Amino acid sequence: MPKIAFYKYLTFFIVSFDTLREPPHLHIAKERGKRTYSAKIWLKTLEFSDKGSLTKEEWNLVKKLVTKHQKELLELFDKAKKGQKFETLKLDL
Repeated sequence: MPKIAFYKYLTFFIVSFDTLREPPHLHIAKERGKRTYSAKIWLKTLEFSDKGSLTKEEWNLVKKLVTKHQKELLELFDKAKKGQKFETLKLDL
């Protein structure tokens, strides 16, 4: 599960086998306390497929982060899909 990006306590990652059968997307897990059920957002439409255990405020934060960094995140998703090396992106607002 390559880690694509992070922001404070949020980790954005992909599940490698998903890249073979699904459009570009990221899973998001929060690292506050216990690792929790991950959310899933489509990178092209910015819609959530699954909101996991994120709160409404965290969904909004994720959407803002992904909107701001959409191009970079799509490029990293593509590199990960191709098995190319990349550096994990530190997100900001």
